[in-house]
Amino acid sequence: MGGGASKTSGSASAPSPAGPPAKGLTPQKKAASPSVAIIYYSTYGHIKALADEIKAGLEAAGVNVDLFQVPETLPAEVLKAMSAPGKPEDVMTLDYDFLKELPNYDGFMFGMPTRFGMMAGQMKTFFDSTGQLWASGALAGKLAATFVSTGTQQGGQETTHFTAVTQLVHHGMAYVPLGYQAGGEGQFDLSEIHGGSPWGASTLAGGDGSRQPSAKELAIANKQGQVFGATVAKAAAKKPAERELKVCIVYYSLYGHVKKLADEIAGSMREEGVTVDLFQAPELLGPEVLDKMGAPPKPEDPVMDYAAVSKLPEYDGIMFGLPTRFGSASAQMKSFFDSTGGLWQSGALAGKLAASFVSTGTLNGGQESTHMTTLTNMVHHGMIYVPLGYQAGGDGQFDMSEIHGGSPWGASTYAGADGSRQPSAMEISIAKRQGKVFAAKVKQMSQ
Repeated sequence: MGGGASKTSGSASAPSPAGPPAKGLTPQKKAASPSVAIIYYSTYGHIKALADEIKAGLEAAGVNVDLFQVPETLPAEVLKAMSAPGKPEDVMTLDYDFLKELPNYDGFMFGMPTRFGMMAGQMKTFFDSTGQLWASGALAGKLAATFVSTGTQQGGQETTHFTAVTQLVHHGMAYVPLGYQAGGEGQFDLSEIHGGSPWGASTLAGGDGSRQPSAKELAIANKQGQVFGATVAKAAAKKPAERELKVCIVYYSLYGHVKKLADEIAGSMREEGVTVDLFQAPELLGPEVLDKMGAPPKPEDPVMDYAAVSKLPEYDGIMFGLPTRFGSASAQMKSFFDSTGGLWQSGALAGKLAASFVSTGTLNGGQESTHMTTLTNMVHHGMIYVPLGYQAGGDGQFDMSEIHGGSPWGASTYAGADGSRQPSAMEISIAKRQGKVFAAKVKQMSQ
């Protein structure tokens, strides 16, 4: 199941003897701002080893850190049968009462072993316990990152991060991937087996759990801590930018639905004092095909050609407008992303803010998966993904009286099976809200 099992602890903390899970230290917020809470679960110590190294990286970046383990959910006799060591007694253990203190942190890093390609149940139980924070929007806008452990190669090294992002998106937390910013620490190395992906640090425990985190994996973990720490420090500084703030919206629109959302989002950001440029992705379909499809003429926005792609690093943030094709972005938008290889190679977009909005033909026909599958492009660039969360609740996001788009990922609309449905007033309102949310994050992060 790729679960990161081990019969020896990689932790620097001496575990207590196997038996009833230790409660650990009473949780309290010790770290002053800029502060990060590392929240993890570790059965055998692999995740704890990464957490310790990440903590060192965070502290090197000038960030204060509190380390928490989530409560164990397995009975003592099961842990004994698994030969699991006791939990570290010198690490604070989260409890329900302490959750109300989490919004006082500037950022969060979540460490999770893999179970069947996704996070272990102990971490999912933690996330499920944060419902009150979700209801109040207390974590919206907070920065977050992930690190993982798996038992095998390709046994959750990516999907554990990928599926964990949904928790963060629903909270409205901005996801900060590693990208390839640990290239100097061996991220590109092919001479040995090692963890570490564009999503974040990782290790491999081996089929029998005997493999411990390697020097390369620990170096990548330390680098992730440094990258995340620098991002948190920037966000916490709250220094207003004394320059023009610029956002680029790159979109493709066949019948005008995505273009309408793009215009509303752009107008909303301009109201906040942000300069916005709109570009459309190059068309791949021939004129005769477009004519047969009844497609209207293209908008007057400039085309995102190679010269325009090279100027993307000049922007503080980039938003992507995506029509859905079979639950993922259209080929025109995928071709655009493929054209950014030179920017990926130089790391020119790492740390840039990103967001997405979509259009689908049917209900639940890509309203979420189009965002989610496009996220991989941003992660590989090391871009910080800014979801809407439920910050458009007052604009109709929770409304059940009519069919409407808008998800925690971002604004959206429905075109209908024949493309005749236009964006509704509620969808436009949600799109405008997304523009304001993104503009606020651009202001916070651009100093």
